[in-house]
Parts: sequence; structure tokens; C-alpha cells
Amino acid sequence: MPDRAVLLTGSIAYDTVLHHAKRFDESLRAEHLAHLNLTFYAPAMRRDFGGCAANIAYAMAKLGGNPVLWGALGSDGAPYRERFASWRMDLSGLVTLPDVFTSQCFITTDAAGNQLASFHPGAMDRAHEAPWPDAADPVLVAISPGGHDAMIAQADEALKRGVPYLFDPGQAVPLFEGDELRELALHAAYAAFSDYEAAMITEKTGLTPEDLARAGVTVFHTHGSRGSTVRVAGDAHAWSVPAAPLLLPPGAAPDPVGAGDAYRGGLLWALARGTDPVEAARTASVVGAMKVESRGTQDYALSEPLMRERLGTLPEARRL
Repeated sequence: MPDRAVLLTGSIAYDTVLHHAKRFDESLRAEHLAHLNLTFYAPAMRRDFGGCAANIAYAMAKLGGNPVLWGALGSDGAPYRERFASWRMDLSGLVTLPDVFTSQCFITTDAAGNQLASFHPGAMDRAHEAPWPDAADPVLVAISPGGHDAMIAQADEALKRGVPYLFDPGQAVPLFEGDELRELALHAAYAAFSDYEAAMITEKTGLTPEDLARAGVTVFHTHGSRGSTVRVAGDAHAWSVPAAPLLLPPGAAPDPVGAGDAYRGGLLWALARGTDPVEAARTASVVGAMKVESRGTQDYALSEPLMRERLGTLPEARRL
């Protein structure tokens, strides 16, 4: 039986990734930050397909899942539409808006893996104009970083249709007032965020990850190379899920761009199959590591057998 669909909202973008050979903090001076005029020399550059929703879709599709994008492309979106079609995805929830560009992200990474990014939202800000993908029978909706109005409208539509959603606000947290974030988080079945995002959410809403779990939300709290913490709704204890070790050849550098999206792709694939949240986070940990080992957000080797081989070597989660 084929996997039930997961509707993926959020950015579908073209990425320009530049690499600065030194550390950003070697050039930044606190006394000059108020009047910053600085160029980071970046001798290496590449252009990729990216965007949170599209990156998540890639991971799910490679694992054999059923991701369905629910969003918008701009007038320059034809290459992306062709790419999605090559993955044999249901495109009934994807619209093309001829009067705007597809979202564009410009990312600079330094020698320590730190990132600076500029993002043009383009069609993403009008993703709420995309129809509910009637061809799909979704088991879950992922509300990933996108436009303010679109994220609210899509969460409301999921609730109206009785489909649970995962709230994954990411870099979109600053777009929302505290009351808006609070409503989006408390109506979610699941929430996923990093340490930095968790701190911003707590500052804006007063809600900690523990508060959300007590309110009935299953929380996936990621800590980068330190793994993740899972708080299952109704369980008084948290679970510590280890990060999967990186398998890099000597001299190879990790590429962290898109690792969080890969994690979410593995997570959603597992949850859509009915996997319990802690085991789903272990799957997500492996997929995130497999992405970090390769350059690009949608070019790494991934399949269910490859993932399961790595999963078999990952230590079990530890109850805290």
C-alpha cells in the first residue's frame, strides 16, 4: 500500500551558495556593527534548487514517501516544476504566479560552518493562493517556514479539514506576533525547532518546549551536532536522540546547508508511516547526517535501504 500523502508548505526557492574561506568573526568588529559596510570574499559559488518545502520533499521522495507540495512558484519556476515531475510527485497543490519571481535565497557560509543569508520571498508570500491538493489524501500537513499570511491560512485550512499539522516555523518566527505564534503552536499536533528558534518562541509566547508537551503537542527540539530531544505529548519524560555520526572521507568538509530540512524529511516520512515519535527522530537524525556529508540540499544519495543500514548503527534514544 502506498504511503499516505504529507502536504508540504513553505519556501520553494533557488539557492545561491557562496563559501567564505575564513571565519565571519575575523572581519566583524562590535564597534562597527551599527554602521556595517562589509564584503566577505567568496571564491567558491554554486547555484542549487532549494527552499524548505522542496528540500523536505526531496528527502521524502528519495525514501519512497508521498510528499505533496502545497505552494507557489513564480514566472521562473518551470525548471522546478519539471524537477518535481521527475520525482513523480502530485503537483495539484502547486500554482504558478506569472507576476512574481520564485523565492530566491543567497547564502554565505564560513570556514566554521556559520551562515549568513538573504532571502527574497517572491511567490512564497502568496502561497495561500494555492488550492488544497484535492488529488491527495493527506495524513499530515507540515507548516514550514513561508509567508506570514500563507502559514496562518494553511494551518487554519488543515484544522478546518481535520488534518493534524506539524508546526515548523524556522526562520519565519520573527514574522509573527506572540499571540499568533502561540495559537499556531498550541493547535499543532507536532512542533519542530532548533535551540535558537525555541528561545525566540519562548521569548515571544512564554511557552517552553516543556509547556507545549504538557499542552498536548509532541515536540522535536534539535541541537545540531548534539542530537535532538523529543517530548511526546502526555509523557512526563523527554527522550535524548543522538546525532548520527558523519562518515566523511579524509579532508572532506561537512555542508550543513539544508540539514534541518533533511531531518524534517526523514521525520515526516516516518511519522506518515505511523512510526512512534522517538523512533521517527532517530530516522531524522540519520537523514540529516547523510545530507551534511554531501554538498547541496537536493543532491545527496538517499534511499530507504541506505537509511536503514545507517539507522541500525545509531545508538538507541535515552530517556531523560
